Amino acid sequence: MGVYARAMSGKLGVVVLAGEQREGMVSDVPPALHRVAGTPAAQYVIDAARRLDPATVVVVGGEQGQGQDALSGADALLAGPRELFHSLGECEATLFVWGDTPLLDPSSMHAVVKRREETRARRAYLTSGDGDDVAVCVETAWLVEQDPRGKSFTAWLVERADSDRSAAATVPAGDEASLRLVNRQALALAEGLVRERIIARHQGAGVTFRDPYSVYVDRGVRLEADVVVEPNCYLYGETSVAAGAVIGPGATLRNASIGANSAVQHSVVEDSSVGEGTTVGPYAHVRGGAAIGDGCEIHNYAEVKNSVVGDGVKMHHFSYLGDADVGAGANIGAGAVTVNFDGVDKHRTHIGVRAFVGCDTMLIAPVSVGDGAFTAAGAVVTRDVGAGARVAGVPARELPAKDEGEE
Repeated sequence: MGVYARAMSGKLGVVVLAGEQREGMVSDVPPALHRVAGTPAAQYVIDAARRLDPATVVVVGGEQGQGQDALSGADALLAGPRELFHSLGECEATLFVWGDTPLLDPSSMHAVVKRREETRARRAYLTSGDGDDVAVCVETAWLVEQDPRGKSFTAWLVERADSDRSAAATVPAGDEASLRLVNRQALALAEGLVRERIIARHQGAGVTFRDPYSVYVDRGVRLEADVVVEPNCYLYGETSVAAGAVIGPGATLRNASIGANSAVQHSVVEDSSVGEGTTVGPYAHVRGGAAIGDGCEIHNYAEVKNSVVGDGVKMHHFSYLGDADVGAGANIGAGAVTVNFDGVDKHRTHIGVRAFVGCDTMLIAPVSVGDGAFTAAGAVVTRDVGAGARVAGVPARELPAKDEGEE
């Protein structure tokens, strides 16, 4: 940031135009708000502009300010041009940039600002190879004189560019920097280019991608060194993966936190956390704010929703834990289910430390299974089970105490 700041004199205001529609996009959403690698296109522009250390960054959207709540880092989010002059304050120059240019880099922005300063022109344009405008830097005083209020900024800038170039300076932009989201093909192209950069950044930080061309990684994903990402994986949102974890093949992580040395294979983890040294999958689903502890085994066709699972829990086959609290070392047998919904409300189930929940057990919530308790195969548990107790049957009833020496 400092390099760009020292190279410019005076105060700079940046205006990101995020409300323009594109007929080729066939969408009610402005191109600037379409997501590229999980992030609105305009957010890339805002972040790049911030690298110039400007006095202010203003985002101008449509008349309703559509979708601007998805953007961050701007000093002002305006629904139209009326409030713009107040936001620019005492800025000497104003840089207008299109919000649908996610690959526009700080160096290109800096070049057009610097060009206007050096030539003392009132306007300088950053142009593509086809001669289209990517950005324009103007003298703010001249902007006030022109008074574009009451007009669309997009229409006004195009009008000025077409009608009065005599006193303007120009700077060429590279192909990627000038890429605008004019249609879905351009959106796909931008997605691919950004994804390549994201994966290259992670590779440089010590992450292994077995087949980077089959992997999708959103911009907000955090991967530590020595993470391995196998083919056909999808990492979305605010996902984080700690050192030594192996993701995939065929895994989907969405806003997931995966602990060190864990493995997620052919499974989905969303809005949930997985501890260290835990294995998830194949074909498991962890969702809805679930928290899986360390050293757990969540395997074939198991589902965990909105549950806290203690360390060392084993849950291997066709089982469901919903709205449950499970103590460390518990065993969840094949086909076991927490029946958490009574048709009106959802209720929690509590399973104690080292409890053994037998195959096909139905736990009718709200219900508690105590520490070290045992449920036989096929039991339907409708009442709390005390610590160390054994129950069986439909409905489940407590079995006699074991004779001394009986296994």
